[in-house]
Amino acid sequence: MSLHLRHPHMNARVLTVFALASLPLLAVVAIVALGAGQAQFRQAFELQLTQVAQQTASAVDAYMYHRFVDVVMLGRTPSIREVATAGSALPLDPTRVHELDYQWRDTGRVPASLAPALENAASAFLRDQIAHDAIYREVLVTDRYGRLVAASGVTSDYDQSDEDWWLDARDRGLTGRLAVSDVRWDDSAKVFALDMAVAVPSPAGDEFAGVLKVVADIREMLAFVAGTRLGVTGEAALVRRDGSIVYSARPRDPNARFFGATLLGQRLDAEDQGEPVFGLAFTARDAQDGQSVVVGVAPSQLGLTYPNLTWFVAVSQAEEELFSPVRTQAVSLLVVIALATIAVLILALWFSMRLAAPPIEVDMHLVEHPAVTRIADEESTR
Repeated sequence: MSLHLRHPHMNARVLTVFALASLPLLAVVAIVALGAGQAQFRQAFELQLTQVAQQTASAVDAYMYHRFVDVVMLGRTPSIREVATAGSALPLDPTRVHELDYQWRDTGRVPASLAPALENAASAFLRDQIAHDAIYREVLVTDRYGRLVAASGVTSDYDQSDEDWWLDARDRGLTGRLAVSDVRWDDSAKVFALDMAVAVPSPAGDEFAGVLKVVADIREMLAFVAGTRLGVTGEAALVRRDGSIVYSARPRDPNARFFGATLLGQRLDAEDQGEPVFGLAFTARDAQDGQSVVVGVAPSQLGLTYPNLTWFVAVSQAEEELFSPVRTQAVSLLVVIALATIAVLILALWFSMRLAAPPIEVDMHLVEHPAVTRIADEESTR
């Protein structure tokens, strides 16, 4: 008896059908799964960045409004109201005011006739305020005509009536609203400063008696922005609607603009149709390093009261860092797909071999025929 070994036969058509039907399907499933996962991650990241921007903007607003209240209350201090009223009671001589102002600015020293303005009780009170609150860099008080009547230190000039902050505070009268400047860089003090001015009422009532001005160092407020960090590349910036930068953690450049200024302006124009914008997100390219960056933006509410303070907090993070978890999941998914592909190919190979099995050769002499056997048995019994 001889034993013959046979090589397995494959049905090439079955194998091809399995491969063409299953592998593209796996590829489509992988692409759809990765795309859906990345879209969901992007939405989650954009929402997170927008929420962080909203929290930072709220902290900035709370700090600024707290400082505004402090300045308003400082302007209603009895000694400040009294010195402003006393100065306003003196007759106005424009020629004399011009002469004194020229002497003050030309010599850099206070004329002897104006020395009492820096030595009275109100000036002593203001110096004490600065000594105990480093945020106040300079505080001065004028009468209703703009003449200096008290100050925390020697100012640059005597007549303040031509200054924008003084004119704004006078026009606002006694409504309790401040005239607030935008943030500016003070080269002499090397700090970011903000000018706040408020009308001073007379002691007897709310009659306009003068103006109090505060030059404030706002590093505390900017610390809320600088302290907003996400991961390695996440950072925050305080920007204006036109894209100019109020403050950012990057090295200061007076001419620098927010890298997403164009997209920010387009989104604000598209979404702000008379309704307040509470948050938006977009993707921009940072010109500094060329990275694609996801940005979440939230507005400061200061602009509702002070139109010149239309600020936005923009929190950004590199897209590469944000999507690193997605890439990890993508690698895991590709491994699963590779294993599934191998399994499909094994099944396809097995089915092709089964369907391609050769026909079995049957030896008819070894097959029992029931009819023939029955006849043979009957004949043997006769």
